[in-house]
Amino acid sequence: MPALADGKLTRSRRSLRLRILIALLLVFVLGASLSAVLTYGTRDDLRRSILQLQARTVSEHYSADQPISTLPRYHAGSEMEYTLYNPDGSLHSFADYMPRPRRLRLPTPDDHDSWWHWSPFGGQVINVPIALPDGSVLMVSRNDAAERDMLNQLLLDRLRHSLLFIVPLGLLSTALILALLHWTLRPVRRATALAANIGPQAPDQRIPLADLPQEVQPLANAANQALDRLAGAYDASQRFIADAAHELRTPLTVLDLRLQDARRSGEADWLALEQEMRQLTRLAEQLLALARQEDGQRFAAPRSSTALSRLVREVAASLLPLFEAQQRRLEIQVEDGLESLGQAEELRLALVNLLENALLHGRGPVHLRAWRGAQMVEVSIADAGQGVPKAQQEAMFERFRKGRQDSTGTGLGLPIVRRVVENVGGSVWFDAEHPSTLRLRLPSAR
Repeated sequence: MPALADGKLTRSRRSLRLRILIALLLVFVLGASLSAVLTYGTRDDLRRSILQLQARTVSEHYSADQPISTLPRYHAGSEMEYTLYNPDGSLHSFADYMPRPRRLRLPTPDDHDSWWHWSPFGGQVINVPIALPDGSVLMVSRNDAAERDMLNQLLLDRLRHSLLFIVPLGLLSTALILALLHWTLRPVRRATALAANIGPQAPDQRIPLADLPQEVQPLANAANQALDRLAGAYDASQRFIADAAHELRTPLTVLDLRLQDARRSGEADWLALEQEMRQLTRLAEQLLALARQEDGQRFAAPRSSTALSRLVREVAASLLPLFEAQQRRLEIQVEDGLESLGQAEELRLALVNLLENALLHGRGPVHLRAWRGAQMVEVSIADAGQGVPKAQQEAMFERFRKGRQDSTGTGLGLPIVRRVVENVGGSVWFDAEHPSTLRLRLPSAR
């Protein structure tokens, strides 16, 4: 139970709705707090403005050549303090009842005309500069405790009253935000419900993009593209399974009939049984090889390079006894130093299938050539047979497609070759001018 509770808590923290709600509420709270701070900050502006008016009143007829004692000590019920500075900024004099002079602060008449004016919280004593006609500066100070307390009480009452509006406004904003999020995420929930129904029963169904928010559409589009690839792979797998079952049915049926005949007669035709088993084993091996190559096409592995010249000679040497057994010649012409992209075992499988195809279906000597092209490596396998008619050449690369239905081949050799070659970025085709010649083009590793 605790783990489940933690899981629910984790999901709630990761909820997009909760994140947006928290972000908007934080913005609301910060805005309200800033408004309160700015409202309360007007207290010192008011204090300074009041002192500015009082200072102008008491210094209206004062000049720097008069003693500072001529200025009134008390005004509006508060003690006033005066400090006089010369035009050059040096101290001239200050009131004798002051413990020390106030620091010079030059008048800035443009402060109140500016669009931006910020007054930090002041202390108990405030002071303002008054510019005299001769350029001297009179600093007027006072301790306005009574006015400060009055303004504090006024602003605090104003803030308390504003809470009566802020709290309902915050609740209303939260309700509006929740309603907006519910309306905004409704297409996402509908798309989620549709995506949950996508499966083998409805492989063509996709997430609709029309009503989704623009920020979510790329994700949904990527999901649709992934579903397209998965649907293609699923269809290919289903066709592969159906074709494999169809092709395996005949040899298994023949093998079963031969075993039944052997049981009835008491004599087994071991030569025929061995031939059927070899054919069945070869078919199973090629089915597995083709499945691996199709998986390699969907999930590409990092490419490696292969010494193709040596590989071609090794394959030719390994199959030479089969050619000699059928009294067929195998002639090779390989350029030295050829290197191509692709794994050696996969390219070996492709070459073996091509040579066995020429041995099984071709006639006369077989010519195997490999040479370096422009950024590619070329390979050709040719024999003296009639070859494949041009109209059927592309169809021969389809699974279980045979030139003759009575052929002992499996119909998988050329599809395996095409998968191997295309997986490394190459191509394979029948030579249009020589139907008994197969051409390979592989990317050069150099």
